[in-house]
Amino acid sequence: MDQIEWEEIHGFSLPSEYDRFRKYIEDLIKAGMAEEIQMNPKYHRRLIYGGRWFKDVSTEVVWRLVPPDFPFRGVWEPVNKTKDT
Repeated sequence: MDQIEWEEIHGFSLPSEYDRFRKYIEDLIKAGMAEEIQMNPKYHRRLIYGGRWFKDVSTEVVWRLVPPDFPFRGVWEPVNKTKDT
């Protein structure tokens, strides 16, 4: 199984960009390369709560996707950098 090279996204330029990225992640889930996991409702980074959480199956690194909500443009960021955190 190939390793996914995910990079942080700090703001989607357009709603359609967010929609394409969300579909990309959902396609990775269907392919067995990622899985959606339960989020920790107490977790926040830069006082941004919520979002959907995903785990890279090959690395076990957990990421979260927070949708845009004007003026906030959304975010894709790691919750943990390694499987040990």
